[in-house]
Amino acid sequence: MRKLKVGIIGCGNMGYSILEGIISLLPSRNIFVSDKKKSVLRKIKESGVNICSNKEVAENSEIIIIAVKPQDIEEVLKDIKDKIDPSKTIISIAAGVKIKKIEKFLNWKIPVIRVMPNLCVKVKEGIIAYSCGKFAKGKGKIVESLFSRLGIVFEIDEKKMDLITAISGSGPGYIFYFAEIFEKICRKEGLKSGISGEIVSQLFYGAGKMIKEMKKPKKLKEEVCSPGGTTIEGIKVFEKYNLERIFEEVIEKAKKRSEELSN
Repeated sequence: MRKLKVGIIGCGNMGYSILEGIISLLPSRNIFVSDKKKSVLRKIKESGVNICSNKEVAENSEIIIIAVKPQDIEEVLKDIKDKIDPSKTIISIAAGVKIKKIEKFLNWKIPVIRVMPNLCVKVKEGIIAYSCGKFAKGKGKIVESLFSRLGIVFEIDEKKMDLITAISGSGPGYIFYFAEIFEKICRKEGLKSGISGEIVSQLFYGAGKMIKEMKKPKKLKEEVCSPGGTTIEGIKVFEKYNLERIFEEVIEKAKKRSEELSN
């Protein structure tokens, strides 16, 4: 593993988080990075990795991670196309860009793997789903090794990628939205801003840890919902307004939008 040569094209928020995870696995001399922004490259240079052009990344790397925005991926593929051959593996994290599109563009039997990491990789607690193209069978272990320091990693059928995008990709945004509401209520009821933030962050962190360790949210909910108590009264309001149906609609809307972007 430590002899592997890995390149990253695009080192924005997500690309940089991936770089941080890979640096802990490989010698910096085996990592090649490119980005449009000189300010980003100056920051990265301090880590000791090789700063290159897109072509140089592709030429020197066995694994090439493309971490650019979906609208920029064709430009990147055009740039590196003549440096790619079947001995190299492309890993794309460009949201909504299907494996077949990349395979067709490169016009080679190139191993392509599509990866969907979520925002929480920034704190190394992410959800990373991946799908292998028809020429990348058996290469999933590479993704699992490279992304292992960033969260949980698992393989899915590419047909489920829009669902994963709607749940784990967009999910942090929904959680932040709920946290924002809790914090507003705390302040509205007279709690100071600082303590409101502490209460809400600890609330979500603690509850999340309990779910992670016990894996039974229904049972945990039942434990806290004592008959005639305060929590059950709040739950009744959720049930009155059919919160479950609202959640289903939220996920469906996000999934549909992901499908539209993919097509």
